[in-house]
Amino acid sequence: MNHTQLIDDLLNELSYRVGIVDLKNKNQQSIISEILSEWGEYDAKKIIMEFLTEAGKTPDMNKPKYDTKGDDKDYVHIGKAIYVKKTDTDSKGRAKEGAQKYKKDASGALTAISDDVYSKEKSTQGAAGEKAASTTTQNKQGGGDIQQTKEPAKGNSLKQGGYDKVVDKEEETRKQIEAEKSGTTIKKLSKQDKEFERLKSLPKQELRKIDHDTTDEQLNMTKTEAELQAKQKGSKDVGAGTAESRAGEAMVHNGLRLLQSGKSLEEIQNEFDILVNQPDHILNSKSGKAWVKASLSTLRKIDETVGIENIKEVSWDTPAGRIGLGIDPKLETSSDMFVQTKDGRNIGLSLKKDGKVFLNNGGWAKQSELLLQSLESEMPKDDHARLSEAMSIQTYKKDLENRFVETTNAITSDDIDKSFKRLLDNPDDQKEFKGSSRDEYFKILGNSELLINKIKLGTATGNEQKAYAKLLQTYHPDQYNHLRESDNGLTQRAFEVLNQSEEAKKGMNRHIIKSMHISETLGLNKRIQEGGVDGFQTMYGIDPDGAVLNEQTLVTLFGSKFKQKLDEIISEVRNGDSSYKDLEDFIVDSIEIDYESGQILFKHESNKKYPLFKMAGRTRGIGSSPVMEMVQTPFMAHALKMGTFNTDEWDSKSLNRFQKDIIDSDEK
Repeated sequence: MNHTQLIDDLLNELSYRVGIVDLKNKNQQSIISEILSEWGEYDAKKIIMEFLTEAGKTPDMNKPKYDTKGDDKDYVHIGKAIYVKKTDTDSKGRAKEGAQKYKKDASGALTAISDDVYSKEKSTQGAAGEKAASTTTQNKQGGGDIQQTKEPAKGNSLKQGGYDKVVDKEEETRKQIEAEKSGTTIKKLSKQDKEFERLKSLPKQELRKIDHDTTDEQLNMTKTEAELQAKQKGSKDVGAGTAESRAGEAMVHNGLRLLQSGKSLEEIQNEFDILVNQPDHILNSKSGKAWVKASLSTLRKIDETVGIENIKEVSWDTPAGRIGLGIDPKLETSSDMFVQTKDGRNIGLSLKKDGKVFLNNGGWAKQSELLLQSLESEMPKDDHARLSEAMSIQTYKKDLENRFVETTNAITSDDIDKSFKRLLDNPDDQKEFKGSSRDEYFKILGNSELLINKIKLGTATGNEQKAYAKLLQTYHPDQYNHLRESDNGLTQRAFEVLNQSEEAKKGMNRHIIKSMHISETLGLNKRIQEGGVDGFQTMYGIDPDGAVLNEQTLVTLFGSKFKQKLDEIISEVRNGDSSYKDLEDFIVDSIEIDYESGQILFKHESNKKYPLFKMAGRTRGIGSSPVMEMVQTPFMAHALKMGTFNTDEWDSKSLNRFQKDIIDSDEK
């Protein structure tokens, strides 16, 4: 189609849709854009829309016209080129009864007309015309109840009133039509995806600034600001964890940048000490201030394992930081931050304040659900169903309820009355009853017969259970300890099921391996590498020089046979010619769970077993919800500090301290 024919067809189509064509009308310009999009005339659309909207392109658009002889904001358009004075309109922008009407001629001048002329004009327009006119852009200018808006700037009029959104929608529709024609599909971008695309369009220096500013905001966070941040909805792009832990991680990030700038560790420590002692600072507490030493220890270990002089870029785990380093912003990784070396390698760093690290930690119901999901594909269906039942929170509650009933074989209502009187007579014995619920607990204990009956029937409320348990804890330790055994039952029931299934045991071992991020640490996780992360280390801020779990320390943990196996297949796995599962099977066989103590032991080639983790269930008090903990042992933390799991290389002081934890394989 030639341009002359296109223009003729366009004007005919526009006239068909709107009636009288007015190329200066913004609504008609929008319709022109829609028509050209429908016809697929995108190149012509670009030229035509620029012609219509840019200054100087049409004869009349740049002339300073007035809608009236006076200031145009003094008049209101009520339809069909008819106007009234603004003072003669009601709150809805409509002409008052008897208002003088004016008609605009071709030159833009307004002339007063009679009511008869107005009536004839209105009859040709229709009743809806006046209503429509009251909502036009012009009639939203001025005072009263009518919103006042500025005249759009010349050349930008189509960017007003959401026109950009219209164009975006048209572009999206065009791409979808073209995709359908070619037999492909276009995935609609989410809000997050659009933000990632926006970030990808930014230069690296701007991405670096966004990441560093975000990190420093968390480092300088006050407790007041943290409370406000916690209330914010949606993604905050500040990583997981608490405000305190994020500030601690940010301290390491900031410290690396300060080292790069030439500052010494002593100068950095002085800065951090001043910072955390500021009133209301998020780290101004005993546990918070511990991050200063922890971060300095971590910086020393990073310098030892990576080398400050080898680091080119430092990034926190933010979308801007990741994109700046070429890391997939959607990649699931355990890294809290990243460093990019001068040879272009991206190393993920997981930051731990100390050696007290949890593989699982949280409410039993949630953590058991996560664990069971992890084990579902690793063990037979029947075994998984039995384990699910054993780990059920309902099973725990039933066991605890039965234990409450069993205590009433030894504790009667008279015993409660005597113990309660003794409690009231001895305020020093009331330490378990401190808090806002004290009076309620005392009220419950004051009706011993009702309390005992409800316990026997299994209908006691949470507070009734707590009041009774606290009294047992104070004066009847044997019965109280019987209740506390319900905590052990949480893991004991699970261990009994696991111990009866070899596949279940292996599944549990694989869960431990996954939680330790061994495949990431060895650089054998294909998903992580494809996401842009080339290496991974877990850093521990153990005083004074830090500790690290990396490939070298893993080799000392699993021994020379593991090293040999690793050397045999590591290049093949990294190149995709072999499977990580072969190496994982070797590691699985090196793990043993002591189902009596809950300790997770690693068998070393020195014929010794080392307790690295311990799994346990506990409650913060009888009647409270139980939690699951799979926590790193002090032995593992010290082994990392020593740099080796081979205790034959430890000094005598360390050996004496942990001798009781080391088990000869022949003993078990």
